[in-house]
Amino acid sequence: MSKKLFNEEERETLSKNKYVYRVSEKAITYSEEFKRIFIDQHMLGLSPRKIFEDHGFHIEIIGQKRLEQCAARWKNAYKKDGIIGLLDSRKESSGRPVQRELTPTEVIAKQEAKIKMLEAQLELIKKFDTKEKLLVAKGKNLNKDARFELIQSAVNSGLGRMTHYFCQLLHVSRSGYYRYLKTSDTREKRMLSDQKARDWIVKAIRYKGYKKGVRSIKMTLENKYGILIT
Repeated sequence: MSKKLFNEEERETLSKNKYVYRVSEKAITYSEEFKRIFIDQHMLGLSPRKIFEDHGFHIEIIGQKRLEQCAARWKNAYKKDGIIGLLDSRKESSGRPVQRELTPTEVIAKQEAKIKMLEAQLELIKKFDTKEKLLVAKGKNLNKDARFELIQSAVNSGLGRMTHYFCQLLHVSRSGYYRYLKTSDTREKRMLSDQKARDWIVKAIRYKGYKKGVRSIKMTLENKYGILIT
């Protein structure tokens, strides 16, 4: 652990970063979202320093040594336990004290409820991890509509709360994604129209079984089927 202590001004600066969960004089608690982003971008070849700087962190405040320690810790945790290893158990330790002593039945019921919740969270995390990597892999070299389609697929599979993160992951704007959703009906009608036109063109090409040029295809469509293509 780095021995560098944060003064009040530095703590205030760090606390304004949306990827900081908590900051004290001695330590920074980063959000799980930033840890996932870090792992994704590190796997794509970006250096730890660039990832931190690109997400609003000042290296002169954090310190290079602390940065390197965080990077090593997160990479080792991910290598050992996947995305689950990035979860920060310190966030779960706080809470209000119980006002009265629980009965044995209440203790059991509370523990069972907690187990069910953790199991549900674990399944969601496993699902998210797979979908996340699929998005990164498939998102390379795709046009925006194709990336929007991937995001929609992920959201529809039960990850609706991660829309903003998926947009960041595939380098598209959230407003653009929502515009994509609003124009889905128009886009579907256009696709159907294009498909119908392709079907007629294929029919004209196959008419009488000989090869045709563009002009011959247009004449066949017009004279045989009464279809004008401009």
